[in-house]
Amino acid sequence: MRFPIRLKLLGALAIDLVLMMVLGYFATHQMATMNERAVFIERHTIPSLDTVGDMVAAINRYRARQLEFLIYTNHGDRERLLEHMHALEYEMATYFTTYRPLISSAREQEHLAAVEAAWHEVVQANHGRFIPAVRLVSDGSVQPFYSRMNPFYEKLDQAMTALVQENKQQARASLDVVAASYEAARTFILFDTVMAIIISAVIGLFLSARIARRLQRLAQAAHQVAAGNFVGAINERIRDEIGDLAQAFDQMLESLRSQRAELEERNRALQDSLARQEQLMAEVIRGKQAEAEAERARAAAEAASQAKSAFLATMSHELRTPLNAILGYAQLLHIQKIVPDSHISYLERILTSGRHLLSLISNVLDFARIEQGALDLDYRPVEVAALVEEVVSMTLPLAQRHHNRIETDCPPEIGVIKTDDRRLRQVLINLLSNAAKFTEDGLIRLEVTAIQHNGRDGLRFAVHDTGIGIPPDKQHKLFQPFSQVDDSVTRRYEGTGLGLALSKQIVEALGGTITVQSTVGVGSTFSIWIPVVPVPTSSRASFSTPMQLAGDIA
Repeated sequence: MRFPIRLKLLGALAIDLVLMMVLGYFATHQMATMNERAVFIERHTIPSLDTVGDMVAAINRYRARQLEFLIYTNHGDRERLLEHMHALEYEMATYFTTYRPLISSAREQEHLAAVEAAWHEVVQANHGRFIPAVRLVSDGSVQPFYSRMNPFYEKLDQAMTALVQENKQQARASLDVVAASYEAARTFILFDTVMAIIISAVIGLFLSARIARRLQRLAQAAHQVAAGNFVGAINERIRDEIGDLAQAFDQMLESLRSQRAELEERNRALQDSLARQEQLMAEVIRGKQAEAEAERARAAAEAASQAKSAFLATMSHELRTPLNAILGYAQLLHIQKIVPDSHISYLERILTSGRHLLSLISNVLDFARIEQGALDLDYRPVEVAALVEEVVSMTLPLAQRHHNRIETDCPPEIGVIKTDDRRLRQVLINLLSNAAKFTEDGLIRLEVTAIQHNGRDGLRFAVHDTGIGIPPDKQHKLFQPFSQVDDSVTRRYEGTGLGLALSKQIVEALGGTITVQSTVGVGSTFSIWIPVVPVPTSSRASFSTPMQLAGDIA
């Protein structure tokens, strides 16, 4: 059953989300419990204790006013103290009224009722016994009268103590609930976090290890193919994105093996034909019969060469299809960041090798088309300034890789020419790429000027560089296919030997010319001249003549 890598990762994410949701629900429940008890403490316990404290303070002031009433014998002072006691009695009534809404249990209600009853007894004893008795004497004797109030105050103190203890008990119970909720939430959060980390780590390590092993196998197979070994296959059994990539790679290997066997067979036939031609040429002195045989052998050799070109075109097309699939899946894996960062280098190697191989195949396909005279040209008006800006932007990363600068000189009055913009772009990109490849820490300049050639209006595109330069005795090889200027350069700079040969054929097909000027150690200038309007076919240099396979630097 097919399970894509994205689905596996989403499954792991879903497990983590479930754990986080459970954690969130439990934490929210515990927070609600703690908040409820905190609100209880804020709205009940603290106001209750504050009110009880105010009551105790009021009772102490009341007792002090009683003592002052007993000590002072002046009538005015006693009346003032009596007013103070009435005010304190009213204040106590206010405290009782304030406390009643704060009651949260039956026990607290009983304790408050006991305090209120004891207070009323103190007030009644004060007004009914203590004050009348004190008014009858005038000698200021304290002990007999004040001692009679002690039992009432002791009862009031006991009731107040019981009420305070009840408030403290409720506060401790609330704090215990908060502490228990906090401890339970902390324990569950720790457990849930540890479980999420363990599950994520196990799934991540498992998936990354499997992906790494499979990508390593694919990279090793790609290296073997790059080395010319087409034997074997990956045989990936897991059907996901990497499995599809491996299957496309196996299909490409099978196609390469088949095409190579066919190419070897054709090469053997070509070699046999050439050997026969050489034998017939050696026997030309034997007469007209031998001469005719040699002519037939030559014709067979030319037919084999055409068959070779047709085969190259077919093979290039067949190779591009699986290679595009490989590059597409590799780019998909890279863009979606499915592969861990530690294995991105494997994908980048696949993409780099694939793009390089695709460029080689495209060059071979164009070469085969030119040999067969099947290069199609699509003439249309081309905005020169826009084309120059486009090719510079496409080759700028390659130039910057070697720390080069690119400058352009394209006057606005250049305007529009009628030519094949795709082929002209291909030639300019090849010239700029060659300049960037053979130049380091230098300057590359693309200059466009209007100039006549053989009486015809046209544009000259000149690519100047400050690179390594080309020796004069090697410049004749530049526009010959499959040729390199210097073996030592070849080992340092990559290339197939087709770029400049293809560029020359394309420029001539467009009715233009290509030239080179170079000095070793100073730099090179490759110039192409393209007519403003297409050149009639009759006056255009032929590009369908098969090229002699010799050399190039690109």
